[in-house]
Amino acid sequence: MDLAGSKVRCVPAASVLMGLFYGARMARYDLLRPVQSLASFLHEWNAECDARLLRLVSYVNSTLRVRQVGWVGDDVSKIGPHLYADADFAGCKRTGRSTSGAFLCMGGEDTFFPLQAISRKQTCVSHSTPEAEIVGADMALQKMGVPCLALWDLVLGRAAVCVFHEDNAAMIQV
Repeated sequence: MDLAGSKVRCVPAASVLMGLFYGARMARYDLLRPVQSLASFLHEWNAECDARLLRLVSYVNSTLRVRQVGWVGDDVSKIGPHLYADADFAGCKRTGRSTSGAFLCMGGEDTFFPLQAISRKQTCVSHSTPEAEIVGADMALQKMGVPCLALWDLVLGRAAVCVFHEDNAAMIQV
């Protein structure tokens, strides 16, 4: 394997990935996971990574009209932060580790305004889906839910309550 050639191919790929990552963080949360997945291969970039990057860029090009939308129709007294968390189970084929995702928005009866999203590979190997969901929920609450409360207390002028949403029944029972 020619290491010098690998580094030369990696530099433009890194530039493209970081450009995509900026767009993903600001407005296209659906791109967070694939961009981060490819970025984890920058140290060992190969022809398969080139193909995956081409597929990702083609997807972005074919979905340029996709926009992140939010609306606010409620009084400030009726809105608050809503936190959604989810995780896959053993999503990485190489390591068997799961990926956690979290999404924070302002919500109310007639309000939905996206604020932040995270997609992060878990640092542990989970043995079940509920375990992966617990790790994902912990990451969501620790990185987004709890830190946002002080800000929203100040902005809303009252004690904000972060509503946590989870879709796994076994994890909810735990």
